[in-house]
Amino acid sequence: MSVKLALPTALLAVLALSACNDDEPTASDDPTTEATTSDSASETPTEETSEATESASTETEGTAPVGDVTAPGTELKIGDKAVLPLTYGTDGTATVEVTVTGIKQGTSADLEAAKVKKAADYTPFYIQLDMKILSTGPEGFGGYTPGSDFDGLTGETKAGSLIVIGDFAPCDNDNGFEYDAKAGDTAKGCVPALATKGSVVDGVQFSGGADDAGYDQFDGKPVVWR
Repeated sequence: MSVKLALPTALLAVLALSACNDDEPTASDDPTTEATTSDSASETPTEETSEATESASTETEGTAPVGDVTAPGTELKIGDKAVLPLTYGTDGTATVEVTVTGIKQGTSADLEAAKVKKAADYTPFYIQLDMKILSTGPEGFGGYTPGSDFDGLTGETKAGSLIVIGDFAPCDNDNGFEYDAKAGDTAKGCVPALATKGSVVDGVQFSGGADDAGYDQFDGKPVVWR
């Protein structure tokens, strides 16, 4: 990514999405956009799964062997690796080894610096990822950042999401794979999550991949780190 250190403050905004809102709004140039969160728990995934899910192994714990795709519903610990089928756009695919290396707690001052309204009511948390491409599909893979596939969890509830426009020093969520990414390439990612004051983001879920991959939070089972 390009580091936009010269970006004017007026173009820096942080938007907090509802925890259950699947549609991310268009980026705003208003630096005082109000942050919102959702206190409701995520819906329970249905019993139905895709053929890909049905053919996967049953729910497991621990680190998946490198090369094996981690089954939907797998429970991992922070620091464990998962091997996930990631997608970018309509054709870009890759099998990627992902490690959630930590969840770092930020401060309300981080949000105040980004001019978020009622910043004192929220605490940001920064999900830190290490990623390594094991293989790519025939159409290649790249231009990928993890913000749309990985979410913070507060207990069993999906935490609020933050969309950052411009440079946000505490968590550079533009990090990811460039368009010419290939097997063996590595990248670090940071996904910001938002909790109401007094709550803690203590887990991470992956609910991305292709529609029939089985990781969807409603029609499948995400991979979870705690």
